Amino acid sequence: MRAEDKERLARRQRMLARERGESLPEPEPGRTEPKKPERKAKPAAQATKTIRKPDESRGGEKTEETKTISLTPRPEGVRAPRTGNTRPFSPILRRRARRRRIMLVVLLLALLLAAASVTGVLGASLSSLGDTLDSVALYFQRGGGWPAETGIQEPTRIEELAGGFVELDGEDVAIYSAYGTQVRTLQPGYTRPALAVGNTRFVLYDRSGTSLQVESRTRTLYTKTFTNAIMLCAMSQNGSLGVVTESDRYAAELQVFSPTMRSTYSWKMTQDQGTPLAMSFASDNRRFAVGTVAARNGQMACTVFMMDTAKSETGPAYTADEGSLLLQLHWLSSDRVLAVFDTYAAVLSASDGTETARYDFGGVSLQGASVNRRTTALLLSTHSGNELLVLNGDLQVVGQGDAGQAEGVACADTAVYLWGVNSVSCHELDGSERWTRELDSRPQAILVANQPLLFTAGRVEVLNAST
Repeated sequence: MRAEDKERLARRQRMLARERGESLPEPEPGRTEPKKPERKAKPAAQATKTIRKPDESRGGEKTEETKTISLTPRPEGVRAPRTGNTRPFSPILRRRARRRRIMLVVLLLALLLAAASVTGVLGASLSSLGDTLDSVALYFQRGGGWPAETGIQEPTRIEELAGGFVELDGEDVAIYSAYGTQVRTLQPGYTRPALAVGNTRFVLYDRSGTSLQVESRTRTLYTKTFTNAIMLCAMSQNGSLGVVTESDRYAAELQVFSPTMRSTYSWKMTQDQGTPLAMSFASDNRRFAVGTVAARNGQMACTVFMMDTAKSETGPAYTADEGSLLLQLHWLSSDRVLAVFDTYAAVLSASDGTETARYDFGGVSLQGASVNRRTTALLLSTHSGNELLVLNGDLQVVGQGDAGQAEGVACADTAVYLWGVNSVSCHELDGSERWTRELDSRPQAILVANQPLLFTAGRVEVLNAST
């Protein structure tokens, strides 16, 4: 390389280093920079400038005046100020790096939102937020309180709904908050309406049709129509929905939907597995127990399957006594399921389907059963009258008492309530009577919500000994 080219390259490197604010490169050893010839100072340049200004002696007429202006030359080695959009090289690199970081963060957020949407986490979070906002709004809308006039004369189903209740008859649905305020009423127009509740929402479906609607306390969330008729619905505490429909080739088809009505599970049940009678979700909202009935050896046979929506294979199964009909299913804990049949009650292991505890009714008829946490209250009909039995989580008798002519039973944390033709009574968990109250109208149901509620024709009130 020629000396002139090397010198030009060295100058370029020094210019780049000066632009970036770096230290100047050291000259090569054994080489000295050529001495630049001294430049003589340039004389100050001069320029003329013409100025027009009014002359008052001539009546404001403008006159021209010429001035000479000296232009001082720029000192040697001093750069001219930057103009336009030019910037040092290093700030440009910093801006580009900052833009890349911002784009990377935006991309990561978009990927996280997409993943949350696909897995249902985002929808579940939004659903939970909506339920919380409903609770806040209903708190500030609390009004008249109890007693309340519902207008429903003959209810077919009453269920707790977030401390309040939802009441159903053949045509109307009434929703009340925990403060005794009517939230709204519905008229779904179904031929055989039925409902299932899960904490703060419920599903309303037609047992002879193909339509259902998922409702919160304040609004309709989703509607869905199936190809085949709906047989049974169940709802978990977080709003996951289990739907059993008829099937053209199978005994039934069971589907599970997320709280945002996204299909997450499907099970086509064979004739040997049977037709579902009852279904109940575990507290993890993923596992569920389903009881079926099928004809075997000329008799009715019930089976309880322990299923998991995260697994494709059929879970462990419990086969009930021949001729026993399944009535209710309840999860007592994460691994224990209570199955109430018309002839006995059994606690089943959810991990392997084995029977861990049992109580036989001894040939008497079961009039009613109510489960609260791990306490079960049974109303049995005997020849001498009705009898109240209170069982613990292992189905051992911890209370027993005379139930008179009671027609229904409701179990609370510290008491058991019975109702008959024109009276209600409260009993301790050991079966002894606490108080009895006569009524002017026939009681229809007792619901244990935030407080025990007594339902009569078109009316609901808080149940106690004096009111």
